[in-house]
Amino acid sequence: MAAAGSAVVASLALLCCLLTCVRSARPQGCQVANLLAFAANVYFVQSVPRLDSKNYGQLPLNFLTPAPYAFAIWAVIYMSEAAFVCWQLFQRFPSAPRKRLSLLSDCAPWWCAANACQVLWCLTFTPRFDSPGLLWISAVALSGIALCLGQAHAVVAAGTLDRQETFLLYAPISVHFGWTSAAALVNWNGYFARCGLGNGTKFNLLLLSLFLATALGVVVSNRRKSVLYGITVAWALVAVGRNTWQDQRFAEAMGLGPAGALGNLEVALGALVVAAVAGTRMRK
Repeated sequence: MAAAGSAVVASLALLCCLLTCVRSARPQGCQVANLLAFAANVYFVQSVPRLDSKNYGQLPLNFLTPAPYAFAIWAVIYMSEAAFVCWQLFQRFPSAPRKRLSLLSDCAPWWCAANACQVLWCLTFTPRFDSPGLLWISAVALSGIALCLGQAHAVVAAGTLDRQETFLLYAPISVHFGWTSAAALVNWNGYFARCGLGNGTKFNLLLLSLFLATALGVVVSNRRKSVLYGITVAWALVAVGRNTWQDQRFAEAMGLGPAGALGNLEVALGALVVAAVAGTRMRK
């Protein structure tokens, strides 16, 4: 989480510099909207105390919880998205091809909507909303992030990209989409844990979530030829397995043997997604 916080601070500093360059860049409205949406995202992520700022051991046991190291991916997400916001701001014809400008314009509504959902999540994944009657709102918001990024990703994946577009547009959206696809399931499982459901019910919901994450990783990667999306989902699945092995509360809740077997299953599902991604890449 420290790495992610440092990335957010760095992104905020970069945004401050960008704001001073807007006049000279003469960007289009959608480009300014992309910048402002990301700036709002960064501000609320950095300034609002959230439930994930607490010691997770104080929260009800969420059966779908990644190991802490997995959240370092936020550093990659925020730094790459800051680079995207910087780059897209200075794209204009004739130095940039019309195809690229059209791509940015088509992505902008979904990108802005995803950042708006991120702001809503920051405001609702807080101690004030930590109750069965309210915590579902943050799960809906996080699902909204994934859905909006999924639409932006569909736009990007459908096109033929050059190197700049691949690294500065496709890559940030793919990683963020992959991570939030898994994170939305984590948030929903956290909500169900807060509802006080029994371990048996939580286990069944966990299995459903693992199936959904694996299916998304395999299907989206194959249909959109998106290696990076699948790798990101696999990263989350393996991290969940690592946490199941390491967190003593799982052994206490279901027994040492079953907890170990569950962790093995989660890591194996991550490996399955990687294998599917590798196959997709070989067919390209």
